Amino acid sequence: MRNKPLIFTVLLTVVLVALALQMRGKDRVADLSSRDLLSPMQEKQLMRLERISLTRGEGQVELVLQDGEWGVASHAGFPAQRERLAALLHALRGARVVEEKTSNPAHHARLGLDVAVADSQALQVGLHTPELDFGLIYGERVGNGQLVRFADDDQVLLVNRPLSISVSPHDWLALDVIRIPMQQVATARWTHADGDTLELDKRSEGDYNLRLAGLEDEQQGGNERWINSMVLALVNLTAQNVVQRDELTLAEPMLRMQVSTWSGAELAASLHEIDGRYWLLIDSYSAPKAADDELQVQADPRWAYQIGIGQMENLDKRRADILRSP
Repeated sequence: MRNKPLIFTVLLTVVLVALALQMRGKDRVADLSSRDLLSPMQEKQLMRLERISLTRGEGQVELVLQDGEWGVASHAGFPAQRERLAALLHALRGARVVEEKTSNPAHHARLGLDVAVADSQALQVGLHTPELDFGLIYGERVGNGQLVRFADDDQVLLVNRPLSISVSPHDWLALDVIRIPMQQVATARWTHADGDTLELDKRSEGDYNLRLAGLEDEQQGGNERWINSMVLALVNLTAQNVVQRDELTLAEPMLRMQVSTWSGAELAASLHEIDGRYWLLIDSYSAPKAADDELQVQADPRWAYQIGIGQMENLDKRRADILRSP
């Protein structure tokens, strides 16, 4: 009789272990029973895409492949963000069907999968290749997954990962226009429309701080912060928007800027004010003789980049702003 509690404990432990193993087995069966959302043929077509359309409500973005580079169609093919495109394709490849739901189209509206109803927030993804066009419609989220169906099929599927992506063309623009590390900048020259000029250089290669050329160290007066912020506004430029230059009526610039690097790269840019807006043009760019992945400049002459007032104020510094009296 004394062993009854021990026997009961042992039996209970055996039952719990058996239940745990059974549940684990069910989970493994569920994993094995899930399948890729895309068929092998569809996944193969992802490598041959020529156009991608994303639509939700009134929002729409179309991406097109031109000369080996993806661009945003509504912005004359301006380069699209590679990271965002890669995330979209990764989400499509990685999606797995964990359960088949209803195939009755009468339930599509309730599940957020009817694109014909008013105020539909379903996300439509259109994928177009020379051999095959197909599309997906994403609806309501369920737990950690999302309901989805193919555009030409009524069958609703539950996939293991939701797809959340912008349908605003502006969000797809690759507006990181200039990326030149400050340590690589060797000289800079700022010339205003009235002739006021700033000549900047460094003591030696690898230095971070620029200084006014021709001044002794004691005359610099701790102006590095002002100088660096001015040059950084150009060499680390993210634009707010982009348009084709042909759309702008350009006069003489308010400011011309030149930057050279230790590796031999040379950049020339100009700043223009049009009706209270500020536009930066990359007038020329010579890449270094040796390839340098750290230097990235969107130097296509077709584009003009809109910048904000804060960016303009950082760029539009004069000698009097830099060389301050004690």
